[in-house]
Amino acid sequence: MNTAAELRESLARFAREVQSRFSGFYLGGGTAIMLKYQHRISTDLDFFSEKEFSFQRLINKLRKFYSIERFNILADNMDVFISGIKVSFIFFPFQNLEKLQKVHGILMASDYDLFLNKVYAGGRRIVWKDPFDAAFLWNTHRWSAERVRVDFGRKFPGQSYEIFLGALLDFEAYPSLSDSTKEILLAMKASTVS
Repeated sequence: MNTAAELRESLARFAREVQSRFSGFYLGGGTAIMLKYQHRISTDLDFFSEKEFSFQRLINKLRKFYSIERFNILADNMDVFISGIKVSFIFFPFQNLEKLQKVHGILMASDYDLFLNKVYAGGRRIVWKDPFDAAFLWNTHRWSAERVRVDFGRKFPGQSYEIFLGALLDFEAYPSLSDSTKEILLAMKASTVS
């Protein structure tokens, strides 16, 4: 069985390899946070692009390098399974507010953009990882309330930070969240919502 450290290194190595072949994408999502902080286990890779791309061309190119076990095409993303690893290629037309960073040789979103993305994702789906990751990043950095509110609106025009934050605070939807994570989210709410 792989240890958490071996899993992280294996994912990092695979992410570098994929990114070297598909340079128009950057790593986002919980695995990017995990590779920086080892805050939880993550076993998939989410590659984002602000530019639209052809799913068919991408799958054809992937097949040149990898044995594709299966794939699933959705409205704005494609999930591909390679060697048991779920690799998602996501059209995410929202501009990063901070420069992309290179961590462990992998181009990835900044912590601040990852945080804003996690708040946004939490308002669109019910997956425990979104409030957990948002709480972790906010607790690590404690960004100012005004900055978060304003920048959420800049990054996601027409969307209300308060509504998306409210979705993260729907603890009944996330019964597996620890009390400490809930406390961090409540502190985040108290500091960012007037």
